[in-house]
Amino acid sequence: MAGTVLLFGRLKDAFGASSIEMPEGAGTAAELRALLISANPDLAETLRSKAVRIAVNQELVADEAGTWIMHTDEVALLPPLSGG
Repeated sequence: MAGTVLLFGRLKDAFGASSIEMPEGAGTAAELRALLISANPDLAETLRSKAVRIAVNQELVADEAGTWIMHTDEVALLPPLSGG
């Protein structure tokens, strides 16, 4: 059973959805980012940005390479916020 990745802000707009299916082979947060970049080359620059944070179970990930993702985890991609 595949998990989902929640999308917010400009990422939600760019993907045209509020969530996407977890890519096959995304064992760590770093692998998730790499797989999303590979599958979405038009969004690569945005997805590579360290300003786009990954959250797992509502906690921001500090060590993407060392953070494992389970299919039951809540995963979100969080773009930088702006406002006025």
